[in-house]
Amino acid sequence: MSTVTLSRHDARRVLDAALAHAQELGVSVSISVVDDGGHLKAFERMDGASFFNTSLATSKAITAVGIGMSTEDFMQFVAGIPPLLAGLSAQPNVAILPGGAPITVDGVVVGAIGVAGGKGGEDQPVAQAGLIGLTAAAV
Repeated sequence: MSTVTLSRHDARRVLDAALAHAQELGVSVSISVVDDGGHLKAFERMDGASFFNTSLATSKAITAVGIGMSTEDFMQFVAGIPPLLAGLSAQPNVAILPGGAPITVDGVVVGAIGVAGGKGGEDQPVAQAGLIGLTAAAV
């Protein structure tokens, strides 16, 4: 039985595709890619991105891999359940903000990407671009 994992090479592909999209949009962001255990696999803080966004990007990735859905979808889900929203918001490494997306390979969540620093809703599209970078490379 083989275990599907996120290789260093694939983590870098996701990161590079996300960086390229952020540059196209003209935003300076921090981007984290984590494995299925939430451990950092690849990271970059673009020139001009705030140091504050480094931990936020990683928290978004950890949240996405932990719940297996985008942080944008999760944010919409918990918004209707105030006690859950309050409880999760107090947990370390949980970010209930757009910008995190799970990375799946053959239907298995193998990691996630987190993006922080956009000024007008760019975080989730940049994260999605990273996912597309991985699938485009596999074709």
